[in-house]
Amino acid sequence: MNIINKILNVDDYYFDVFMSISEALAGFTVNELQSTGLAETYYTYILKSLDAATFVEFLTVSKNILEKHSGKDELNKAIQSEIISNPEMNDISGKVITMWYLGTWEGAYINDLSYKEGLVWNLMHSHPPGAKQPGYKSWNIKPVNSNS
Repeated sequence: MNIINKILNVDDYYFDVFMSISEALAGFTVNELQSTGLAETYYTYILKSLDAATFVEFLTVSKNILEKHSGKDELNKAIQSEIISNPEMNDISGKVITMWYLGTWEGAYINDLSYKEGLVWNLMHSHPPGAKQPGYKSWNIKPVNSNS
């Protein structure tokens, strides 16, 4: 897996690394992650929430993994050995995964949109209650993978 185009602005250099490692960690494509409308919001939120050196270290390790390992299995093994097995890196990766799936960082929603666009709703073939209704008469359609 190759890193997406590097951004020349020094402040944003690692944004594409963040998106590529998010793709590998969350299991959704970069396009699917970007379609939430929250990619830049999440990136800047993490920059404000973590010590900059810690986040840069996580992104540097991620960048090295993404550049050196091309196959999915190889990439997963590298993530397991270099990120998941390292307690500090594992903590950050867990927060990144939770952020994409639930829209939260350390238990708090990042913003109103983060609840609505959490990947958990796509995974469940559902919608966020009270926020993004499925539409008139949607109750009449059988659920995905319904056996009845």
